[in-house]
Amino acid sequence: MTEILENQILEFVKNRNKKDESTGPRQVHIRFDIEILQAQKILEDLSQKNKVSKFYDKEYQEDRYIPNE
Repeated sequence: MTEILENQILEFVKNRNKKDESTGPRQVHIRFDIEILQAQKILEDLSQKNKVSKFYDKEYQEDRYIPNE
């Protein structure tokens, strides 16, 4: 289940990036109806696996993610 959700979230991040948008835990929380903490953990896991890059966005004052492809 977690791997399926992780892959879906990765695709979500990629699709947002195609529109020149980064993704934060809030967007994942809303789109997948999961807790923000779970969204943060999955995004962190994707970052650790080098599937996404993490950066701090001063405008939104949160960590944001973009795909590494």
